[in-house]
Amino acid sequence: MEYPVWQLALTGGGFWVALISTLHVYVAQFAVGGGLYLTLTEISARRSGSPELLAHARAHSKFFLLLTMVFGAVTGVGIWFTIALTSPQATITLIHTFLFAWATEWTFFLGEIVALLVYFYGWDRLTARQHVTVGWLYFIFGWLSLFMINGILAFMLTPGQWLETARFWDGFFNPTFWPQLVFRTFICVMAAGLFGFVTASLMNMGEARTRQMRNCSLWTMLGLGGMLVSGWWYYHSLPPEQAMLVMFQSARVGNFMHWFMALTPVVLAGGLLLVLKLPRKPAFALSLVVLLLGLGLTGSFEFMREAARKPYLIFNHTYSNSLLKADIPAINEQGMLQRAKWVPEELRTEIDEMDDDTVSTTGQWLFQLQCASCHSLNGPLNDILPRTAPYTTQGMDAFLSGMGVMNPYMPPFAGTDSERGALAVYLTRTLHGTKTAPPPEPQPRELEMPGFDPDEDSYVLLAWARQGLRFVSDTGAWTLQPPGSTLRAQLFLRDSLPEAAGENLQVRFAVDGDYPAEGLNGVMTRVAPGTYEAKNIPAMPYRTDKSYDQYPTFTITAIDTESNETVAQTKAVLPASTRMGCMNCHGAQWKDAVNGAGIADSVAANVLAVHDRRSGTDLQARAASGTVVDCRSCHTAKQGRGNPETLNLSASMHGFHAPYLSNTGSQACANCHPDDMQRDPHKDMDITCVNCHGNMENHSIALLKAEQAEGKNVGERMARITPRDTALEDINPRRPWEQEPDCLTCHADFAAPDSDTAFNRWTPDAAALYGERSGDMEAVMCAACHGSPHATYPALENPVNPQLDNIQPIQYTGEPQTIGASQTCAVCHTESMEDAAHHPGMGLE
Repeated sequence: MEYPVWQLALTGGGFWVALISTLHVYVAQFAVGGGLYLTLTEISARRSGSPELLAHARAHSKFFLLLTMVFGAVTGVGIWFTIALTSPQATITLIHTFLFAWATEWTFFLGEIVALLVYFYGWDRLTARQHVTVGWLYFIFGWLSLFMINGILAFMLTPGQWLETARFWDGFFNPTFWPQLVFRTFICVMAAGLFGFVTASLMNMGEARTRQMRNCSLWTMLGLGGMLVSGWWYYHSLPPEQAMLVMFQSARVGNFMHWFMALTPVVLAGGLLLVLKLPRKPAFALSLVVLLLGLGLTGSFEFMREAARKPYLIFNHTYSNSLLKADIPAINEQGMLQRAKWVPEELRTEIDEMDDDTVSTTGQWLFQLQCASCHSLNGPLNDILPRTAPYTTQGMDAFLSGMGVMNPYMPPFAGTDSERGALAVYLTRTLHGTKTAPPPEPQPRELEMPGFDPDEDSYVLLAWARQGLRFVSDTGAWTLQPPGSTLRAQLFLRDSLPEAAGENLQVRFAVDGDYPAEGLNGVMTRVAPGTYEAKNIPAMPYRTDKSYDQYPTFTITAIDTESNETVAQTKAVLPASTRMGCMNCHGAQWKDAVNGAGIADSVAANVLAVHDRRSGTDLQARAASGTVVDCRSCHTAKQGRGNPETLNLSASMHGFHAPYLSNTGSQACANCHPDDMQRDPHKDMDITCVNCHGNMENHSIALLKAEQAEGKNVGERMARITPRDTALEDINPRRPWEQEPDCLTCHADFAAPDSDTAFNRWTPDAAALYGERSGDMEAVMCAACHGSPHATYPALENPVNPQLDNIQPIQYTGEPQTIGASQTCAVCHTESMEDAAHHPGMGLE
């Protein structure tokens, strides 16, 4: 942010740091262990009087000089060059903190250079004792260099008390200083043996060659064994959060851990195999292979060490994109573009006022500032393209919002919401051309309104959908919520005091139009006097001609079973939608691209893959074998009982996704649920999902708290969610589908509302839900007169037909209003009423 941007689109800065540093560290550790190897080999050769072994030491010293002094020095400069360009903030912090440590290390390094040059050129100029002494000096200087560099490397992983004190010694002798020093010392010993194999294998066949190959094997085994023992100490010296990241939380770290564990026995086996009396060419080839395997072994450790400090370069201080943790709040408030010094001046404007091209350019700059230090474009390391391909712009924005929380190995996005949106545009529309078109406008259709004659008709039939909109998953891979709508009806004999219909009356239902599913016609079950219900009606939004209509209407008919005559008839909508928002983050495509609906196979597979990666399950394999994964088999839902030890479906889904959708208000709901899920008059008054259910954060916490009260472990998910506009302890727990916002919270005593929020005051149980409740006259259910949840009367004009969600009010009263409102008691009563018997506030006067 304070420094110019080095644009490396193809490789990303991380590639060069990883490549150069891995090779340099491997050779540098050989430089330490190899110095000891040379000295001890020379001593052994002189004591045994072996000219062959002494010749090997002399040849090895040339190889050692060229590799460590030339290649090692060049790659060391390369590290400084790359880290200064890719991570300038972290580099300057290290220089300011450890200037004298580095000066000391350079002094030791100078001693190494001088000692090695004297050692190499002194084979014929120095006495044996002098020559061995110089060898010992080289090793001492080399190990002291390791000692100094180790303090700085360990500091970046575990700065310890330095974060509070900023004192040199607190940073240098940090919590992992000693275990890492021992661990690296053993790596040096192993590297000496591995590199020793290369030159020893070229010796002439004989006793000296056999002896030296065995010595190299001993060096390798000793170093490898010491690495494993000290590695256990090293791991247990890490702070708990970093240890968890290494072992459990990061799939990337886990991959390198697998490589480390796999290569360890292979290197061991290779070292033992080289003990055999192999000819020169096979032995040399095998020694090179084992040397490269050793590079893979130590390289996997270096990657694990780097990953263990993610998302930081200096843990808890400087993020991997060179942003200081302490600066993030100010950047979020002022904006990244306002704080970054090298951004073009024309981008320092309000993003909302930019044209599309400028927004994309802005996003590209934000990518360079926050992402390019780790990610490449079509490059060999951390390519951003496959990682962002599954997202729509909306989904990418959600992912960026959860970065650093749900993905703890990545820094949080730093900047304003508009800047985050600009980066999402660049990552999806610019890089992938992803432009998900909104679903097409629904096709208008005619509605034949049922008739009602208050002077002639003896019965009134009221019907409604138990849910204002049924959310349906239509993938063959897994089932979240299958088709299965509930239709309810109440039939009353009109009189001065109406009565519930008798047992001789039957209520039937039949879908209007041509739909492919069976079970869309039938007889409703009489569940109470005058009350009928039909469950699990497979209402779907697809007609036989493949057109999309999420508002299928049903004709409900009351029949006198004795005369087989129709006594009453009405219509009701059973809305069902397959427009689940999974595609926003899991594949960026609809199953039915024409109608913009349905869960595509690729989206379904990605959902299962993410679940497997995060939860250690095998759902993707099960789905591939033909088994339909039922989410409700593990997660208890409204329909279906799951594993009592796992979170219920609502708490699990909302609790997981909340960090991705924080601070987005009702848009969080629209990311996953269809926009027209709410069609009641509250929407016109800007009373949306969050007014009743709470914003995503608080809504999720309430669900998780109820699970916590049942003894389930919700600590990890709760820790990721920050309550909004209220304290954590003030959020009341609630059980989904049983405890919901209560209408009487705002409409106290059925009066006009005195509040615009019902959040945090839940119904006590399922019997008190709006959909199950009756008024003071217990025979009449609330929904019979007020309509379906989320589509209560007077419902908004439906895009398919303005009257579609108000069929019965219009049928019986001529107006889109609550049944019985505006003195329309004559719908059921044959005489005018003076008292509001159903509940107070009916406004009969």
